[in-house]
Amino acid sequence: MAQSRSNGSHYALTAIGLGMLVLGIIMAVWNLVPGFGHGDKSPSSSGNSSKPESGSGGGMLKSKTFSVAYVLVGAGVLLLLVSICLNIRDKKKQRQNEDLGRIQHEASAEPQHQEDR
Repeated sequence: MAQSRSNGSHYALTAIGLGMLVLGIIMAVWNLVPGFGHGDKSPSSSGNSSKPESGSGGGMLKSKTFSVAYVLVGAGVLLLLVSICLNIRDKKKQRQNEDLGRIQHEASAEPQHQEDR
């Protein structure tokens, strides 16, 4: 029962990490592709070139969005690494428990063979 709970938490951790990673990549690509951002309108197309503030505000928004994208990518990678490390630790612990059980079984089987002789 405890093994299924830990597997469920590993899957959840992996899914959340992967989701954050994908969301961060999508946000970064969304800002790099022209025409999708809010601040991508050029001042010459609006007819009034006396609004350079809207372009700089869009640049500030774009840099904030890139910061959020970097944080999401970093957190996603970190969660995936934690999930991988926990999975390796559990596999090692499971292998040690199996080895210990096999050694105990072999040790308990040896005295029975000596008593039979």
